[in-house]
Amino acid sequence: MNGRAFLAVAGEVIRGTSAAHWRTAVGRAYYALFLEGREALLRWGFPPATRDRSHRFVRLCFVLASDPDLKDIGRTLEWLGQRRNDADYTLLSPLFASIGVARRALRDAHAALAKLDAIDADPARRAPAIADIGSRPLP
Repeated sequence: MNGRAFLAVAGEVIRGTSAAHWRTAVGRAYYALFLEGREALLRWGFPPATRDRSHRFVRLCFVLASDPDLKDIGRTLEWLGQRRNDADYTLLSPLFASIGVARRALRDAHAALAKLDAIDADPARRAPAIADIGSRPLP
């Protein structure tokens, strides 16, 4: 299995008609991007963070980069992570009274994964991206 399989599940769940469906879709969109980002970092030679620091590690590796696409992936992870927390822990949140946040979550996760795929598939983009992340102390 790969992380993006969760995005396919999010696409199925979002068709539901309740806040529970839309909250679940947001969580799966976050995990799709988080897991794919983590796997890319591993492929690129960055050691995995300990389990309890993994989310922070992946997010900061991307958001602290100077490359605009890496930074955008990091910002998307931040936004999705905040919405996932709202979905999972703030039951009275008005964010999930409609499908809007869930739609944005899926759209943004797809866009961030496309950027990650483009970087990973192109050696001329991948090498500077790896150097960019590696140029600062790991979080």
